[in-house]
Amino acid sequence: MAVTTGVALAQTAQRAEATIPPPANAAPVQIEVPRLEGIIGSPSPDLLPPPAPAATANATPAAPAPAVEAKAPDPAPAFALAAELADRIAKDKTSAAKEDRDAALKFYDARKGSPLWITEAGLTSPAQRLIAEIGKAADYGLVADAFKVPAALPATASRAELADAEATLTLAALKYARYARGGRMDPASLSRAIDRKAQLLPAAKVLEELAAAKAPDETLRGYHPKNPQFAKLRQKLVALRSGQPVVDAPPPAPAPVLDAKGKPKKLAGTPVSKVLSPAALEKKLIANMEMWRWMPEMGGTYINPNIPEYTVSVWRDGKLIHKERIVTGKPDTMTPMFSDSMRLIVFKPFWNVPESIKFKELQPGLLKGTGSLERAGLRAEINGRVVDSSQVDWVGVDMRQVHIFQPPGQSNALGQVKFLFPNRHDVYLHDTPTKHLFAQSVRAYSHGCMRVRDPLKLAEVILSNDKGWTRAQVDKQANAGPDNTEIKLTTPIPIHITYFTAWVDDDGKLQTVADIYGHENRIQLGIEGKTNLIAQSRGDDGYKPMSVEERRRYAAQYQKKSSDPVGDWVKSVFNF
Repeated sequence: MAVTTGVALAQTAQRAEATIPPPANAAPVQIEVPRLEGIIGSPSPDLLPPPAPAATANATPAAPAPAVEAKAPDPAPAFALAAELADRIAKDKTSAAKEDRDAALKFYDARKGSPLWITEAGLTSPAQRLIAEIGKAADYGLVADAFKVPAALPATASRAELADAEATLTLAALKYARYARGGRMDPASLSRAIDRKAQLLPAAKVLEELAAAKAPDETLRGYHPKNPQFAKLRQKLVALRSGQPVVDAPPPAPAPVLDAKGKPKKLAGTPVSKVLSPAALEKKLIANMEMWRWMPEMGGTYINPNIPEYTVSVWRDGKLIHKERIVTGKPDTMTPMFSDSMRLIVFKPFWNVPESIKFKELQPGLLKGTGSLERAGLRAEINGRVVDSSQVDWVGVDMRQVHIFQPPGQSNALGQVKFLFPNRHDVYLHDTPTKHLFAQSVRAYSHGCMRVRDPLKLAEVILSNDKGWTRAQVDKQANAGPDNTEIKLTTPIPIHITYFTAWVDDDGKLQTVADIYGHENRIQLGIEGKTNLIAQSRGDDGYKPMSVEERRRYAAQYQKKSSDPVGDWVKSVFNF
């Protein structure tokens, strides 16, 4: 039997088709020959395609398989500097942050080295607009010299020079975006009382937005804070630098009041007018603009205690709905700056004495034997049992095992109500029996918490918004309700504790107050990159429990007195 290959079969069929004429009026006949290249001999039944199923009357013809198009690889850019850009960016470890360098490397890798700001002919128009915007950095409280931008490129610029210009501008734009959002310093490194962080955007997102923008200069400008106060302070800064007056002349000093001996008498609560020099005012404006860069978005309903202004205000949709005086922390027990959410209002509260006060201020008096907790309205609890403080051997007791508290009552340090927003600083807003302090113009007297002049009105504002309460309901709860009643807010309210010493009022006038904690100077050192010069106090978390021997030596320096001046030593601690 002759062996015929598949190729020979095809050739034979083709010859037969060519030599046999078709019948008259017959349609052309096409003979399909399966392709069997490489198969020797007759095809095996296993290799033949299965027969087509018989057609039926109701059969639906099978849909043709969708065509699969092979995705063509992205074409290489007409002008690319992949190797040069990667080398240039990787080497910039002094002026650029690591996150910015990493983002830039990935950005250009995805673009296969295609530049964003230059062509073979030099800098593009968007690049020149971006450079001009960076040059205006001083108008926004930044320093233009902090951002290195490329100079004009010669027509004969090499690939290395082109890559340097591209990388320089990209990294400058990333740095500007970082600084615009508060990233030129770590706010928390300035003070333990500054619990803020820069509101940074991911560098990759900044590059994505700049690359997609029709006007990248406007996009870069938009990274500054959106709060209207920032814009108003910026306008005052620009006006000040142009020589325009930005503050009203101080009012004339009042005629002095003389005492019985004819000497000038200092009146409590009388503000002292102080004219700031242009240089000092400029630093104040820049410091306050910087603090706005650390702020989260402030919208809807929120509460805003402003420490150096000694006020708490409630805002709703950009409108002030309530404002009240407060007492804030002393310079050595500063009220911290931070944001949180108010969740609870407690009526007729117990006061649990903080650990720092217990160790730093109560223990010394107890060891001296000159104070009585009970006569000051306080109670001591050891191992779950309330004890008489006069019967306790305070030398032998470890104060860490003692819980000191004050029950509700008229002399309670927290008054009728406290407002809680749980935080690591253990501070909150509360009532106080020491109402006379609200008459002072400078009201920095507390251990860090904020005392409210009319706390029941503040409770009314908050609870009417949250639960529809009336003032009568608030008064009933404060006066006749059970002790330590917690009212949980249905919707927690954002609270932003700020330290703004300059702002523009509704009449467009610049208002300034004293920098009671020295934060402006700390911010200036941060701007100059000198945070290492800032002295860090240990603050309230810096207490150290005494050992038994230390307590014994301390107590031995004093002799118990037979009379106790009704706990005056405790009252002086809390300004009773």
